[in-house]
Amino acid sequence: MTTLTDAHHVDVDALGVSVRIDLAEVPAHESALLAEAWSGARVVNDASPASVVIPHANLPFDDLVADVSTRVTLAAISAQRGRLWMVHAGAVADESGRVVLFSGRSGMGKTTLMSRLAREFAYVTDESVGVTADGRVLPYRKPLSVIAEAQRPKHQLSPARLGLRELPSAPLHLHAIVVLDRDESVPAAQLEPLDLPDALGAIAPQCSFLSELPTPLRALTAHIESVGGALRLRYSEGEDALPLLRRLLASAPRPSVSTVEQLATGRRSTGAGFVRTPILDAVRIGDDRMALLRRSADGTTTLHIIDGIGPTLWHAADGVSFDELVAAAVRRHGAPVEGDAPGAVRSAVEALRTTGLLEERSGT
Repeated sequence: MTTLTDAHHVDVDALGVSVRIDLAEVPAHESALLAEAWSGARVVNDASPASVVIPHANLPFDDLVADVSTRVTLAAISAQRGRLWMVHAGAVADESGRVVLFSGRSGMGKTTLMSRLAREFAYVTDESVGVTADGRVLPYRKPLSVIAEAQRPKHQLSPARLGLRELPSAPLHLHAIVVLDRDESVPAAQLEPLDLPDALGAIAPQCSFLSELPTPLRALTAHIESVGGALRLRYSEGEDALPLLRRLLASAPRPSVSTVEQLATGRRSTGAGFVRTPILDAVRIGDDRMALLRRSADGTTTLHIIDGIGPTLWHAADGVSFDELVAAAVRRHGAPVEGDAPGAVRSAVEALRTTGLLEERSGT
């Protein structure tokens, strides 16, 4: 549980990082409440904190705790950047330490779902999951945001206050990756395999500092493949998902799969013609699809999934003419049944140029 080192600060464990919350300027009664809200986070050693968060004492208490949670999260993921796969997700674990990670964009009900599932299984986090290269999971048992009254700030409550279960004594390890798809019109919760490109498209935008991992797409796909591929949970209410989770955690680990090939990256040609633009990472998925991670001019990273003749054109674009691109597409895919090859290649090239994956250089 959280260790209150003295009356003026509390150290918490977030994604394997010790973060200190400085309570010196917080009124005594609020300090005790703030410490209790963080009572689910565990300090694993007595090491000096990696970061210190100083609460804004002039905020209303619930806003203060929410602000502290945000800043502790940012401190932890910043400290672990480039070291862990970190994803905005909720997670629960069984008694043997098997963890199910639930990734989903905002509005998919992660906190509400974790609040229900973690009454039967251990609460790992409702915010961010950190996973090492070998599949070990680092917990982040932060307070949970709970709506008590409409039009009022959310209350920040500890896992214990909500009746959520403690972590098991066994080490935590990744057992399954689930992408959330909340839909109030779904009559019954459904858990189904998710195609790898779709899984990448759903999970990559939820990752923190993904681009700072070595071969980031290979790292992400390795985690997905290590658990036999991602699953999609279509559900309306958390209660409906509970039987599916029971079966998932009771089942044997799904066999690891390998459908991805690491590809060389970077701009190769300095000559004229069509060339690839620099990218961070590229993997081939099966025989006819490719995932590319690219950093835009504004510093943001974007995942691109290309298929059809797109991968062939991307590979061939090494300072070549349009006619050479057409020839490469025909050699690989044959002539189109309808329309003409130059027209099909022109459309595909324009799509790749629009997304910034190809450019045409002049010879001057």
